[in-house]
Amino acid sequence: MMQNSSNGIPEKAEALRKNAANAVVISDPQAIRALAHEARLEALEELFASQASRTATELASRCQLTPSAMSYHLRALEKYGYVTRAPSEGDGRERRWRAAGDHLVVGSFRESYAAKNAFLSVQLNTFRDRLTSEIQFREAERAENIEPPADRAPVLSAGMMFMNEEKQKEFIRKMYALVDEYEHVSGPEDRSIGGERLYYMLSLLPERGHAGGVPAVAEDDFVEYDDAEATN
Repeated sequence: MMQNSSNGIPEKAEALRKNAANAVVISDPQAIRALAHEARLEALEELFASQASRTATELASRCQLTPSAMSYHLRALEKYGYVTRAPSEGDGRERRWRAAGDHLVVGSFRESYAAKNAFLSVQLNTFRDRLTSEIQFREAERAENIEPPADRAPVLSAGMMFMNEEKQKEFIRKMYALVDEYEHVSGPEDRSIGGERLYYMLSLLPERGHAGGVPAVAEDDFVEYDDAEATN
């Protein structure tokens, strides 16, 4: 639900639209470019995944920024309709923010390849940093002769499977159904600012033919970013 119509936000909020599933869908390359910043991406990830309100101070603690710097980024996200002001809690001295919908979809638009690529680069760089941090954590464990859990997942798993189009659709449907199942496991108490988080990056890519070695950019390509970050 778009809010704060009295302060000029609708002019930029027209860059976004909601579908029936309460998605925030970007329809302007400039709005995509606004996401190409690690702190903004981290804040959005927190707000969309938790579906709870947060203060600039709480978000700053996760983004390693000062509250004033985080407030600046939140106002920029508000300008494009990604986040909205939330009702105050307690003494009401600090402004609270929440996601403008239950998931965010970065769609495909003409002449927006550079903007989407910048956004994806930030996502990949952020995930790379998380991978590096996990590797360092496991190396520190090894140095101290700490035995890891037998069922601990690998740092990264990648591969290829041979599937016809029908099987690909079935596999993708089941993968997203599993994510959807577990995103609803966590209750409000689990999604607090101090709740445990499990980060994931899911990419299921069919092999595409290349023309002249350059991948074709299809107009129906999209990136979906939703509230399915596991917090259990």
